[in-house]
Amino acid sequence: MADLTLITHVYNAQGPVDRQLALWRQFSPALRARLQFLVIDDHSDVPLQVDKGDLDLRLVRVDDDIDWNMPGCRNLAATLCETPWMLFFDIDNVASEASLVKLVNALPNLDRNRLHVFRRTENGVDVEPHINSFLITRQGFFKAGGYDEDFSGHYGFEDVAFRMMWRKHVGTEVLLTDIAFEQIAFRTSGLDRDLSRNQALIAQRAAAGLPKPRGMLRFNWSDQVAAAA
Repeated sequence: MADLTLITHVYNAQGPVDRQLALWRQFSPALRARLQFLVIDDHSDVPLQVDKGDLDLRLVRVDDDIDWNMPGCRNLAATLCETPWMLFFDIDNVASEASLVKLVNALPNLDRNRLHVFRRTENGVDVEPHINSFLITRQGFFKAGGYDEDFSGHYGFEDVAFRMMWRKHVGTEVLLTDIAFEQIAFRTSGLDRDLSRNQALIAQRAAAGLPKPRGMLRFNWSDQVAAAA
């Protein structure tokens, strides 16, 4: 039975998804047996196409067109996840087979009330860890309250809000220094990245004492065919 689900959500990112899939399909059978994969298509203009090969992979699509719906995508992923541990990451962050072997082997010894973050390298140089790439338990995710979907529709701060909720309701964060993600070049274009609305919202949440979010999965979604080779 799988121990860990790799979770990513994408918008108009067919190329980076193809790159990740090519890597995942090359993993050893022993590693693949311990992993599940969950890919959320956040209403891409052209629906995402996935050739899962023999991966244990599920592809779902958000049917409603909601700008910056990362909170909803991550709540959906946690709801659908079937393993006790979840590895969230953006599609432009790549984890090697060796790193994932280390990670799954370490799971029994990790503190389930900690949020585990990772080193990140770009062109061979260490850069700041990515706020969206981390390992937690499914139980911890819901204990924290999940992501606040009031942030959906506007850019920014949903990731900061989740970390604040984690620290209040669950536990601490720790950096796993022997595991690294590689940053690849990718950025969606033509999107509104105005932070002002969500910056005001997170200030309101903090002033109110970080109440847990209400109203999870405020959108329609559907399973998609992830064709096997």
